[in-house]
Amino acid sequence: LALLFLHAAAEGFTLCNAPTLQTKVFQYRIWDVNQKSLYLRNDQLVAGHLQGANAALEEKVFWVPNRAFEPARQPVILGIQNGTRCLA
Repeated sequence: LALLFLHAAAEGFTLCNAPTLQTKVFQYRIWDVNQKSLYLRNDQLVAGHLQGANAALEEKVFWVPNRAFEPARQPVILGIQNGTRCLA
């Protein structure tokens, strides 16, 4: 549902009667220990050094707290491509 919310927000729509309270959507750039950026290659998320025009390929990682699933463990939903795809 949260990913639907992210997708709907990106398209300018709003969802009605959400079963849980929606919190802020966080967006981060993530690097590995070698300062490699995350990007999609052949539909897989990989880390690599992006330079010049390729820097635009970097994927931002979106996360939303998932309060409907074991809230005491503070689970999150991770997404890429403006929240339209889920990381699993």
